[in-house]
Amino acid sequence: MACMDTTVLVDLLRSNRDRKQRALDKIEQLATKGETIVTTRFTLAELYVGVVLSADPGKNHRRIHAILDDLDAILEFDDLAAQTFGQMAAHLRRIGRPTGDMDVLIAATCLAAGHNLLITRNSEHFSFIPGLVLENY
Repeated sequence: MACMDTTVLVDLLRSNRDRKQRALDKIEQLATKGETIVTTRFTLAELYVGVVLSADPGKNHRRIHAILDDLDAILEFDDLAAQTFGQMAAHLRRIGRPTGDMDVLIAATCLAAGHNLLITRNSEHFSFIPGLVLENY
């Protein structure tokens, strides 16, 4: 089970051919291995910020939903994820490595749902979160 971070989906939406191809190649590699490919509701929220700020929100909204249609699921934030978030955020503060709340929310949602593999282009954002397996692309 592999959870896509916001960076993966952003790269699929952008016109940078190299990043887009790397993201596509990673998803294809995961699919070939039989991985379930998911993302989180927080990732979707981050994408919507970009939609609102874009020159063509309608077009970009449709593009996001076309990508989401190809995923196996969007993980929701439930009570277990909330507890996991609290534990992670406290741990990161204790060790002097506080991380942005959205990144911790994404990680907590993945882990609470049993998805410990996170695919990202920004592994440094998640590197101190225990239990999370990171794969860059």
